[in-house]
Amino acid sequence: MWKQPRSRSFLEPRRIIVELLPHERAALLRGNITSGEVREQLAACASSPHIKPITFTVTDVHFLAGDLNHAIVKRGCRDADIIDLSERFDYVNDTSNGSLDAWH
Repeated sequence: MWKQPRSRSFLEPRRIIVELLPHERAALLRGNITSGEVREQLAACASSPHIKPITFTVTDVHFLAGDLNHAIVKRGCRDADIIDLSERFDYVNDTSNGSLDAWH
């Protein structure tokens, strides 16, 4: 009996790697708006001055884009990093491309 090769389980969420700058990672940690797994990745590289790839599920990206927009529109957040991240995660949500090169 032939079986289709399993490259990825249908139950596994699709993931997007997003390259984040140090001040972007700090803003996400400061805002306390990320899930546990993402928060652990952010905390692990918090002191690094370099661009770091952070892995998000597609669902994480979708909800984070919404949460960032909500913080700006409904809560009146005027943090420049949060505003930039909101635009960036809207882009990542639309394109599934987390590369800094694609954004700039």
